[in-house]
Amino acid sequence: MNGFRYNRPNLNLNLGTRISNFFRSNNPLNRLIIINIGVYLVFLLLGIFANLAHFLQAKEGGGFEQWALDWFGVHSGIMLLLTRPWTIITSIFLHLDFFHIFFNMLMLWVGGKIFLSVFPPKRIYTVYIWGGIVGNIFFILSYNLFPVFADVAQHAVAVGASGGVLAVLIAAAAKAPNYQLRLLLIGNISLKWIALLFVIIDVISIPSGNSGGHFAHLGGALFGFLYIYIPKLTSSISARRVRKPKSKKAPKASRPKTDEQYNAERAAYRKKVDHILDKVAQSGYESLSKEEKEFLFKTSNKTNW
Repeated sequence: MNGFRYNRPNLNLNLGTRISNFFRSNNPLNRLIIINIGVYLVFLLLGIFANLAHFLQAKEGGGFEQWALDWFGVHSGIMLLLTRPWTIITSIFLHLDFFHIFFNMLMLWVGGKIFLSVFPPKRIYTVYIWGGIVGNIFFILSYNLFPVFADVAQHAVAVGASGGVLAVLIAAAAKAPNYQLRLLLIGNISLKWIALLFVIIDVISIPSGNSGGHFAHLGGALFGFLYIYIPKLTSSISARRVRKPKSKKAPKASRPKTDEQYNAERAAYRKKVDHILDKVAQSGYESLSKEEKEFLFKTSNKTNW
């Protein structure tokens, strides 16, 4: 497949060198993971400091963590969201739980490596960020449109990279559906089936809890799918678009040849034929040039001259 190839790590390097190379790399996938880990660590340290300084402890609902969600998580309440529009972006890089970021980054690492093998590397930024944004939009719409969420529609908050991560995975699966992954105890399986399984799990998990998160996942997955198929659809429509044919002028009728012109051309043609036949008689057929052989062959198929 064409595109950027993700380099296989050198297994002879020790762990410290591998980690150092990972953080020093300009690989877009590495940078996304580093940004997410960096944001997690910053908020982790800020939370520790706030706890030691007894700062924000009196805030209702969880102290520093609640403050972080209020100002950097995306809110389902439209009016509150309008006062903090930056949260539609900051939320897709924010994790406040270790296992949340661990599994998101693990999935981004696996899906991202496949993505980079079939796309130009910097496209992962576009798919991750817009997948996260579309996932947030799905979260907001679901909490404001479905009556079941009426009691919590103004208070729900979403954070995490899941929407962007699903967008990357689904885009890779749509581009290379038969890409083979080897899974423990299962063996080789096509990427399209893994992607489909994630989508099905999110759909059936909506009533079970974390409904907003599952809607965000599905929004990101939809963007990843459309990222592949919308350009194909639009180009196909453009190719089928009916274009007004250009008016063509009727070809001018050629003037008929006079008897003198016809006889002159026929005499010149016969002269050339006779010259080639004389050459064959004197030196043999092999002495003819390629053009002369072709001319003689065409002449043999003529009946009028």
